[in-house]
Amino acid sequence: MRLGAHAFLWVGEASTEPIVYAVGQAADEGLEFVEIPILRPKEIHPARISSALRKHGLGCTCSLVLPPEAALPENPRGAMAFLLQAVDVAASLGSPIVTGVVYSALGTTTPPTPQTLETVATVLKHVAQAAAARGVRIGVEPVNRYETSLVNTAEQALKLITAIQEPNVFLHLDTYHMNIEERGFRQAILRAGKQLQYLHLSESHRGEPGTGTVGWEEVFAALAEVGFDGDLALEAFLAPSAALAQATRIWTPHPIEPRAVVRAGRTLVQWLAKAHGLPPPAPPTPPQGGGPPAEARARIRPVQPERRAHTTPHR
Repeated sequence: MRLGAHAFLWVGEASTEPIVYAVGQAADEGLEFVEIPILRPKEIHPARISSALRKHGLGCTCSLVLPPEAALPENPRGAMAFLLQAVDVAASLGSPIVTGVVYSALGTTTPPTPQTLETVATVLKHVAQAAAARGVRIGVEPVNRYETSLVNTAEQALKLITAIQEPNVFLHLDTYHMNIEERGFRQAILRAGKQLQYLHLSESHRGEPGTGTVGWEEVFAALAEVGFDGDLALEAFLAPSAALAQATRIWTPHPIEPRAVVRAGRTLVQWLAKAHGLPPPAPPTPPQGGGPPAEARARIRPVQPERRAHTTPHR
């Protein structure tokens, strides 16, 4: 498993120079990759960002959400053009994936119909085929009901992936959204099985992992059960632009520093990965104290043995 962080941990704009700054910050924290948002592909200059990634020895992943002018299902041609452009940018950056809300603009409130999902699956099938030729995989991330009405749960995302029927399409989960929509973290992860290949580590308040209501113990126990070996990306929007704050409903800034999020997240991941037999990401220095911070330890919800005894992973 690699440990990285979303660029919006440090910056609020998805253009070249802010991303270059985030690359440097991620490298300073000893992370293994930075997640680069491709919200406006024409404002991303791959050569400049790739140079920064090489300079710092850092990998990258790419994520996005469809813009309103290229939303699905209203504008299939526009959505396809936007996604194909994003795939080109990702391939130029050396990212192995384009993931996120690839099926919707944020703020969609119309309940999905079978025709809606058919339109989305058709577009994403063509995009996945083109992405495969560039060595890029496509991730589908369910997000909560306040951000879209199309795909809110792991179950819905898996149904969409099945409809797309392309081998380079995978499931991307986010603990912030799971905490709102899923019946339980473990149930969703076991249902996903090997389809789960990318995970956003995001606290219930989008701040420091281990200080909210996300069931981190349950998450990592389930990851171990399914043999998860994908990437883990810390996500906390500490400096959102006005547009990002509006889209993600962030009304109050977090009074914390990015470094606090990274250090809390790294310590939590190392401790829980070791506890559950997962290969922990290698930190630049050994974790201090043998476990997560005291506040995090107090909030970790233990896995109930009787629940684990009667459920088998979905294959």
